[in-house]
Amino acid sequence: MTVPHVLRNGPIYLDYNATTPVGPRVVDAWPFLAESHARRLVAAYGTRVKLVLRGVTRAEDLGPRFGPDLTGAEIRYLMRHEWAETVDDVLWRRSKLGLYVSKEDRAGIERFMVDAVGRSGD
Repeated sequence: MTVPHVLRNGPIYLDYNATTPVGPRVVDAWPFLAESHARRLVAAYGTRVKLVLRGVTRAEDLGPRFGPDLTGAEIRYLMRHEWAETVDDVLWRRSKLGLYVSKEDRAGIERFMVDAVGRSGD
């Protein structure tokens, strides 16, 4: 029997009419995610969090980490499904994490995106 994970700050609902919280399901499916990371992903993507984390079965599958919790998996999702083409698309237009990422992480995101585009054409 699986005991559902209860988030410390309460459940996350997709909207006011939702009856089943999404947050506990995310933490149960990806138990290696920090609660704050799971909350941010659910708040940002709702049920699409399954697409963001598709193929992720362990922390290493998230890819590189930039800033507090922006990962390669999220950047790949943004590039494939939300047409993010530049670092600014990722940091300001899609994730709104621009305030939390250092110049070094910003450069790392740019390198990651260039590499991802090169690999997608192979």
